[in-house]
Amino acid sequence: MDELSIPCDPDAAMALLAVFMSEIEGSISEEEMFSLAEIGGHLFREGLRRKMEGNAN
Repeated sequence: MDELSIPCDPDAAMALLAVFMSEIEGSISEEEMFSLAEIGGHLFREGLRRKMEGNAN
């Protein structure tokens, strides 16, 4: 997203994903929930990377 200059706030996206996951819990399979949790993990790592880069500059 950085390379394409697409604005992104990983923290906001992660919060929205968490709300979405809590709303659909029980109506999707464990495998699907695990996949969404993996996406959350990627968002977390991306947010951490951006914060670390911001502190380095």
